Amino acid sequence: MALINLIRIDDRSGVLLADEEFWRRGTRRTLSLDNLQSLLPPEFCESTGMEAVIGIEGDPSVTHEAVLNVQKQLKRTVSDPASEGRKDPIRSLKEIAQIAIREIDGLIRKRINDQLGFVYGFTVDDLNRGYFERDGERIEIKQEMIRSDALKWLKYDDKSAHTRSLFEISALIAGVDSRNGFHWYEWSGKAGNMFLGSGLFESIGKGSDAANLAFIDFFRNRGLKERRKGIKQEEALLALITALEAATRFNHEVGGYPQFVLITGEGKTHVQRYREYTGHGAKLAQEIVTAWVHGFIGKPAAMKLVKNLVLDDIDLDRVEAEFLKSTQNHREMEHFLRGYKSRIQAEEARR
Repeated sequence: MALINLIRIDDRSGVLLADEEFWRRGTRRTLSLDNLQSLLPPEFCESTGMEAVIGIEGDPSVTHEAVLNVQKQLKRTVSDPASEGRKDPIRSLKEIAQIAIREIDGLIRKRINDQLGFVYGFTVDDLNRGYFERDGERIEIKQEMIRSDALKWLKYDDKSAHTRSLFEISALIAGVDSRNGFHWYEWSGKAGNMFLGSGLFESIGKGSDAANLAFIDFFRNRGLKERRKGIKQEEALLALITALEAATRFNHEVGGYPQFVLITGEGKTHVQRYREYTGHGAKLAQEIVTAWVHGFIGKPAAMKLVKNLVLDDIDLDRVEAEFLKSTQNHREMEHFLRGYKSRIQAEEARR
């Protein structure tokens, strides 16, 4: 699984974050997820000014193939709309989201058919019409035990071990277009519906309960006019990482290096509008915010350091040295970040 956090900066910009932790079959921890992916070919983004990214969480064996299918289908659609039965080219993020969800849902249905075929020898269509054919012979599906069991595979059922993981997939399709600026759509395999994102933030996946509480705490002291005006990029990054820290602290299956995707609709080129940030700098940004949350450095210092790393591309070693100078409890902070149970003086440093 994974945690996907999203925050709106203003009408034209937003940023997403994902972690990289996954527990194979709930027991073996791995750090190899890559759950934020651009959906559109760069040349299409250059010509239209549109950007689209998917943040997807669930069983990696399904989500990885799903994203590949979506990217291939969108590449075909934008290069030759007529070949895909379209009269007009894609002009909105909603159209992109609809295509993405159609492809994900199609993959889920294919996997269900594969499993039904392996166990019972028939497909969903065969089950619906009540018979299947094998070597020219018509075989009726009459046994009620088989019918009732197979029907449970066709929709989400938390008691169905056969297909439950296929439906336990969620996605955020976010981006920018000329009609609506920055916005996003949410989809869940359990509900099966697509929703237009609302508010200022969203969180899905493992740890989203704690992440949402951290987002609420971040925005609750801001007035309506201030929220409508938007926030600075560095404030958005701070909020995203704070939500990740809360999720990591209170939940399993959340961790590893964070990955950021920043979408800035005001950019003139694809490179300016769509920016990914990951690696050691992203991990250091997480440590900086963790140090602030737990009272080792002040908020202004944390915001400045994160901005230097992610937005200004200042050298990692230089920012780390500045980070270590920002605390009066150097040894205690270093021990805490390494997992020691150190004493925490929160309120004094947070002011």
